[in-house]
Amino acid sequence: MKIKIAIIGSGPSAFYTAQYLLKEEGKYEIDIIEKLFSPFGLVRYGVSPDHQNTKNVIRVFNRTLNNENVEFFGDVEVNNSPSIDDLVNLYDATVVTTGMAIDRPININGTDKIGFYGATEFVNWYNGHPEYENLNPDLNTDTAIIIGNGNVAIDCARLLVRTKKEMENSDITQYASKALFNSPIKKVYIIGRRGPLDSKFTTVEIREMGELLDCDSILSKGTLKTIDSNLLNEELPKQYKILTNFPEKKHKDSKKVKTVEFLFYSSPIELLGDDKLKSVKFRNNLSEDNKIFTIKSGLIITAIGYLGDKIKGIKTDKSGMIIHNNNKIKDRLFTAGWVARGPSGVIGTNKHDGANVAKQIFNSIKSKNSPGRVGLKNLLNNINKRYISKEDWMLINEEEINRGKGTLPRIKFTSHYEVYKFIDNHK
Repeated sequence: MKIKIAIIGSGPSAFYTAQYLLKEEGKYEIDIIEKLFSPFGLVRYGVSPDHQNTKNVIRVFNRTLNNENVEFFGDVEVNNSPSIDDLVNLYDATVVTTGMAIDRPININGTDKIGFYGATEFVNWYNGHPEYENLNPDLNTDTAIIIGNGNVAIDCARLLVRTKKEMENSDITQYASKALFNSPIKKVYIIGRRGPLDSKFTTVEIREMGELLDCDSILSKGTLKTIDSNLLNEELPKQYKILTNFPEKKHKDSKKVKTVEFLFYSSPIELLGDDKLKSVKFRNNLSEDNKIFTIKSGLIITAIGYLGDKIKGIKTDKSGMIIHNNNKIKDRLFTAGWVARGPSGVIGTNKHDGANVAKQIFNSIKSKNSPGRVGLKNLLNNINKRYISKEDWMLINEEEINRGKGTLPRIKFTSHYEVYKFIDNHK
C-alpha cells in the first residue's frame, strides 16, 4: 500500500523533496498542491527572464512531475478549504514548502506614493505572476533607484536598462517588455547602506553589469577611497574584484546611453512628492554629521528581503518563517525551503532540505490507509472547487511554448481566467 504524501507549494524545495521520495520506486503517492495555476514557484516567477540557463532546472522538475505517482493540484490555496488540518487528516504526511514571497517593509515615510514598489511586486510583474499582472508600475521617469545590494536588486536594475536585443531570448511578459522598452529611464542607482565589500552580489550577476550593450556600470565618486587599500591589493573574491574595477565616472568616449551607478553607505530616510514620487532623501552613513542628500527620481524599488505568508494552523516567527525542529513541525507535518530556513541560497540550496525531509519520512512515516488523492478530490468536489490538474498543466505548458515567437522560449499565460478559458476550449 502506497504512502500518501501532500506537498504544499511547487517551487524547488517541493520538487527536491518529491525527487528524493521517488527514489523509493512505487512506495509513495505524491500530490503537489499549488495556489497558482502553474508549478515551479521561484524558478518561474522569481528567476530573471533573461537567465534562461538557470530556468533549465525546470526540465529536471518536469521529469518528477511526469512520474506516474505524482499529481498536481493547481489553483488550490491551502488555508480554509483545504486547511492544514484537512491535509494532515487526508495524508500520511504533509510537507509545507510555500516559500517567502512578501516584500520586507522599509520603515520610512512616503511608501504610499505612486512610484514605490517592492522587488517582489516588480519581479512578479515582469515574470507574469497572475496576482501582479495589473501592477502597471509607473516607469515614466529618467531616473530609477534600487535599494538593496543582492542579486534581486541587480536583476531589477538590469531589466530596466536591457535592450530589446538583450531580451530576445527571454520569457519576459509582453506587457512588461513594452513598458520597459518604452520607458525614458536612463540612470539607475543601486544603493546599499554598507560598503562594496559587504554586498551580496554573485560573480555572474556583477559580471553581467559590465557587459551591458547600452549601459555603463560605474561606482559613485569616492567609493574606492572607502576601501582599505590593502584589501584592494589582496586577492579579493571574484565578485568584489569585478565590482571594484568599475570606474568612478563614465568614460568620456562612451556611446552608451544608460548608466547604472553603485552608491554605497547610504540609507533612504524619506520619499518626497505629492501623490507621485518626485525624489528620495538619503543619509550618508559615513559622514560624521550623517549628511543628508536628495536624488530626484520617480521610481524606487526596494530589494531588502522577504517575509513569509501566514498559514492557519502553523506557528511562525515574526518574519513568517515556520517554527520547526530539523524540518519537522509536528507529527506527520514537515517543512522545507525558504519558509523553513529563511530566504537565502540559490535554487540548489533547497536540495539539502528536500533530502532531510525525505529521510525523516522514510524513517518515521508508515501507511495508515489514508484517503490521500481520492480524499482531496472529494473535498474539492464537495465545495465545487475547480483545479488545474497535471494533464491541464501539460496543455498549458505546450501552448505557452507554441505561442513563443522567433527566439522567445515561451509566452506565458498570466491569469487564471485566461488559463481556464484555454482549457475549456481544448478539452
